[in-house]
Amino acid sequence: MNVYEKMGQLIRQAREEKGWTHQELADKMGIDEDAVKGHEEGDGSLMTDEAIGYCNLLNISCDIAIYEENVEDALRMERICRELLELSQEQFIRVVKAAGCMRK
Repeated sequence: MNVYEKMGQLIRQAREEKGWTHQELADKMGIDEDAVKGHEEGDGSLMTDEAIGYCNLLNISCDIAIYEENVEDALRMERICRELLELSQEQFIRVVKAAGCMRK
Protein backbone atom coordinates (compact mmCIF):
# COMPACT_ATOMS: atom_id res chain seq x y z
CA MET A 1 0.00 0.00 0.00
CA ASN A 2 1.37 3.42 -0.90
CA VAL A 3 1.33 6.58 1.22
CA TYR A 4 -1.67 8.02 -0.69
CA GLU A 5 -3.78 4.92 -0.01
CA LYS A 6 -2.79 4.92 3.66
CA MET A 7 -3.59 8.61 4.03
CA GLY A 8 -6.89 8.04 2.24
CA GLN A 9 -7.87 5.37 4.74
CA LEU A 10 -6.92 7.64 7.64
CA ILE A 11 -9.02 10.46 6.17
CA ARG A 12 -12.00 8.16 5.61
CA GLN A 13 -11.83 6.76 9.15
CA ALA A 14 -11.63 10.21 10.75
CA ARG A 15 -14.42 11.60 8.54
CA GLU A 16 -16.70 8.67 9.37
CA GLU A 17 -15.96 9.00 13.10
CA LYS A 18 -17.18 12.59 12.89
CA GLY A 19 -20.26 11.48 10.98
CA TRP A 20 -19.48 13.82 8.09
CA THR A 21 -20.42 13.20 4.48
CA HIS A 22 -17.93 13.67 1.67
CA GLN A 23 -19.66 16.96 0.85
CA GLU A 24 -19.43 18.24 4.43
CA LEU A 25 -15.71 17.48 4.53
CA ALA A 26 -15.22 19.06 1.10
CA ASP A 27 -16.98 22.23 2.26
CA LYS A 28 -14.81 22.43 5.37
CA MET A 29 -11.66 21.85 3.28
CA GLY A 30 -12.69 24.30 0.56
CA ILE A 31 -12.37 21.67 -2.18
CA ASP A 32 -14.92 19.74 -4.22
CA GLU A 33 -16.52 16.47 -3.19
CA ASP A 34 -14.88 14.50 -5.99
CA ALA A 35 -11.46 15.57 -4.70
CA VAL A 36 -12.30 14.24 -1.22
CA LYS A 37 -13.50 10.96 -2.69
CA GLY A 38 -10.32 10.69 -4.77
CA HIS A 39 -8.13 11.40 -1.77
CA GLU A 40 -9.92 8.74 0.26
CA GLU A 41 -9.38 6.27 -2.59
CA GLY A 42 -5.66 7.09 -2.59
CA ASP A 43 -5.68 8.33 -6.18
CA GLY A 44 -2.34 10.11 -5.79
CA SER A 45 -3.68 13.63 -6.23
CA LEU A 46 -3.30 14.63 -2.57
CA MET A 47 -1.04 17.67 -2.26
CA THR A 48 1.02 18.38 0.87
CA ASP A 49 -1.05 21.42 1.88
CA GLU A 50 -4.24 19.37 1.54
CA ALA A 51 -2.77 16.55 3.66
CA ILE A 52 -1.89 19.06 6.36
CA GLY A 53 -5.40 20.54 6.12
CA TYR A 54 -6.98 17.12 6.61
CA CYS A 55 -4.68 16.40 9.55
CA ASN A 56 -5.58 19.68 11.25
CA LEU A 57 -9.31 19.46 10.56
CA LEU A 58 -9.75 15.77 11.40
CA ASN A 59 -7.17 15.47 14.22
CA ILE A 60 -4.98 13.07 12.27
CA SER A 61 -1.42 12.77 13.56
CA CYS A 62 1.02 13.75 10.79
CA ASP A 63 3.66 11.67 12.58
CA ILE A 64 1.53 8.51 12.47
CA ALA A 65 0.35 9.21 8.91
CA ILE A 66 3.89 9.62 7.63
CA TYR A 67 5.97 7.18 9.65
CA GLU A 68 3.71 4.26 10.55
CA GLU A 69 4.15 1.85 7.67
CA ASN A 70 1.48 -0.70 8.60
CA VAL A 71 -1.91 0.76 7.70
CA GLU A 72 -3.86 -1.31 10.22
CA ASP A 73 -1.56 -0.14 13.01
CA ALA A 74 -1.85 3.46 11.78
CA LEU A 75 -5.66 3.25 11.76
CA ARG A 76 -5.70 1.75 15.28
CA MET A 77 -3.24 4.33 16.60
CA GLU A 78 -5.31 7.15 15.10
CA ARG A 79 -8.50 5.88 16.75
CA ILE A 80 -6.72 5.70 20.10
CA CYS A 81 -5.29 9.21 19.73
CA ARG A 82 -8.69 10.72 18.97
CA GLU A 83 -10.20 8.87 21.94
CA LEU A 84 -7.45 10.23 24.19
CA LEU A 85 -8.30 13.77 23.06
CA GLU A 86 -11.74 13.32 24.64
CA LEU A 87 -10.26 12.74 28.12
CA SER A 88 -9.68 15.44 30.68
CA GLN A 89 -6.05 16.27 31.42
CA GLU A 90 -6.27 14.37 34.71
CA GLN A 91 -7.73 11.29 33.00
CA PHE A 92 -5.09 11.47 30.27
CA ILE A 93 -2.26 11.58 32.81
CA ARG A 94 -3.77 8.60 34.66
CA VAL A 95 -3.95 6.59 31.41
CA VAL A 96 -0.35 7.41 30.51
CA LYS A 97 0.86 6.38 33.98
CA ALA A 98 -1.15 3.17 33.84
CA ALA A 99 0.20 2.32 30.39
CA GLY A 100 3.74 2.90 31.65
CA CYS A 101 3.20 0.42 34.47
CA MET A 102 1.70 -2.17 32.12
CA ARG A 103 4.74 -2.10 29.81
CA LYS A 104 7.20 -3.18 32.50
